[in-house]
Amino acid sequence: MNAKDSKFLKGAFTLTVAGVIVKLIGALYRIPLYSILGSEGIGLYQYAYPIYAIMLTVSSAGLNVAISKAVAERWVLGKREAATRVFRISLVLMAILGFAGFVLMFSLSGWIAANMAKDPRATVSIAAISPALFMAAVLSALRGWFQGIEEMTVPAVSQVLEQLGRLLTMYTLGIVLLPRGIEYAAAGATFGAVVGAFIGVVYTVVAYFRRAKIWGTNSGEPAEPWGSVAKEIIMTAVPISLASAVFGITEIIDLGLVPGRLQSTGLPPEEATRLFGQLTGGAFPLLNIPTIFTGALQMALVPSISGAAKLSDRESIVRRIRKALAITVALALPAAMGIYVLAEPIPALLFKDWGIGKVLRPLAPGVFFLALQQVTAGILHGLGRMKVPLVNLIWAALTKAVLTYVLVGNPSIGVVGASIATSVHFGVAALLNFLAIKREIGDVLDGPAMLKISLSSAIMSVIVGVTYGRMQTLIGWRLATIAGIGLGVVVYGILVVATGAVTVEDLQSFPVLGRLFKQRNRK
Repeated sequence: MNAKDSKFLKGAFTLTVAGVIVKLIGALYRIPLYSILGSEGIGLYQYAYPIYAIMLTVSSAGLNVAISKAVAERWVLGKREAATRVFRISLVLMAILGFAGFVLMFSLSGWIAANMAKDPRATVSIAAISPALFMAAVLSALRGWFQGIEEMTVPAVSQVLEQLGRLLTMYTLGIVLLPRGIEYAAAGATFGAVVGAFIGVVYTVVAYFRRAKIWGTNSGEPAEPWGSVAKEIIMTAVPISLASAVFGITEIIDLGLVPGRLQSTGLPPEEATRLFGQLTGGAFPLLNIPTIFTGALQMALVPSISGAAKLSDRESIVRRIRKALAITVALALPAAMGIYVLAEPIPALLFKDWGIGKVLRPLAPGVFFLALQQVTAGILHGLGRMKVPLVNLIWAALTKAVLTYVLVGNPSIGVVGASIATSVHFGVAALLNFLAIKREIGDVLDGPAMLKISLSSAIMSVIVGVTYGRMQTLIGWRLATIAGIGLGVVVYGILVVATGAVTVEDLQSFPVLGRLFKQRNRK
């Protein structure tokens, strides 16, 4: 493995570690927040946050990837001044979009509260979170620069600092402002997003100027016109933003079809709502677990592949794609098999609802396909085929809509049909992406590695199933579930190393393990 490939993998693993920390904080922060605000305060908080998330997606989704791609394509050619100019133009563009989003959301906060939330008290929370649109847009541009030059530590650390700053502000202001009224306490909690993003911006700006002298510039380069750079960024970002919108539309498909089709089979509205809650609130969150890893891999892939493509280095492109696909399968396949085997006890342990297992098991293949879809989309973006993943997602969404309507409306299938349709949806998108990559590059699968990973995953899933089945009568189903998961991780890790599916070079790509190997070699 050469230095460039190793740098790409280290960057992906660094972002993964940060993603895991951020997700853990995000999963746990609501428990103390609920104690501070209560159900009413959480309701006011929830009126503001989804609106902010939607406006953030509209104003800046896709631009981060577009910036990293544009910077990478110039950086690998040694055009430091051109890459820096792209970053500066992108920073101005993002600041303008973010500021426009902030002004719009702040100005409409009263209207949104009255007409959408149906509670005027939400005005303060919506207004309080609106400056975060500006901060987050600027931070996105800064992270895009570092991702473009493949220095992933700074974006990773900024993510963690942003989340910690958000968390501390949320709790502090929630407690301090509570005596003034629940609406002000909720607003203080939402303002945490502003402070968190500001801390992320400050850290990233300091890191940028500390490294600026090391990077250097190339004087005498012809300056690219402002308009052409802005157009390049926007044209790259739009298909990615639209793809994000398609993901949102698939959620609307479930909302628009599943409850109604369940009721058409004779189920009362209350039962249809209960089943819909199990699907969307219990099963779908577990579907997204591997995306913590594959999302980081996708971010690292785009600048790595686009840089190699700019150099016409086909060998490096193929090697990185093969490694990325092998890592994706190595992470997602055992996760999917493990969820299939423990489909009932896992959600029972997390949500105290055994019924979720019925809809989770058919979603297990979707865990694998979603991870593949994400990474193959990143590969295509790196290759400059921005529209292909979008078109493939649209075809997949249409397939999902038809299958959901037909299957959920069948009384013998019911809500399970929505799970099947979702798995097929991601399977279609992943397959179409893979075929597009094959047309572009040729054969990119590492057959022996895939076989070893598949065999290791199959053995692991059998051992997990047997362990859970035997131990639940001895130590109870809760401890048996935890033991099964723990044993599965250990067994799978041993198997992939023993079979050679994961090499010592791969392990050295992990930031911590790499240092341990170096220390051992010195001895």
